[in-house]
Formats: sequence, C-alpha cells, structure tokens
Amino acid sequence: MSTKRKNHAEKCIDIHDIESSLDRVMNDSKGSPVAVMKDGNPVFYCVPADTYAAILELVDASEMRELNERVHQLGLELFGDEDKWKSWIKAPALALGGKSPESIMATKEGIQRVSDLLGQIGHGVVV
Repeated sequence: MSTKRKNHAEKCIDIHDIESSLDRVMNDSKGSPVAVMKDGNPVFYCVPADTYAAILELVDASEMRELNERVHQLGLELFGDEDKWKSWIKAPALALGGKSPESIMATKEGIQRVSDLLGQIGHGVVV
C-alpha cells in the first residue's frame, strides 16, 4: 500500500524523462526546485547549482549566528556582565596565540576554540 507524498515544487519531471528533459525543465524552473516524480510521487528534488550554493550559505550563516550566540551566553555566564565580556573578547589571549577571541570567531573552528577556552577558564584551568 503506497501513500501519496506531497509535491513541494512547481515544476516536475518523471524519473524516466530525466536524461532527455532535465536540462530543459531546470531552465524552465528559473532557479526553483524541480520534483523528480515516480508513479505520481516525488522521489527527490533538483535545484540549480547556484540555488543550492545559496541555500548552503544561508544554512552556514544561520549556524554561525547560533554558535556565536552560544559563545556569547557562555561568556556572559562566566564574566557576569556584558562590559566584562566585551573587554575579554577584544583582548589578546595567550592561549589563542596572542589573538583576540573576537578576531578568530569568523569560522566555526575559531568559535569552537573560543568556546573551549571559555570552558577551560570556567573550570579554573590557567590559560
């Protein structure tokens, strides 16, 4: 017993027509997803490469904001107020090779390093 799945795309292509028609359908979609259908159900969705890249950038930006917010909350809990937190995050840290925590937080790895450093400070580790 097969359950019909909802189609979330304006344009569709049957799975058997992919080889002969995918380029045309993708061009007609003008950047929107295209549902690849089998037996009237969407099997998967195709999006143009530029659209996919834009989606990944949005997801990455959202993750970065969330990670920054977590580090900010950790800092506030550790230092007690916004002014002390701002002072610490802008100051060079030996544990970060003399760089300020703020300066390395442009990447997920940098944010993780700052988060780890805050954890060490919170546990009394001299850094």
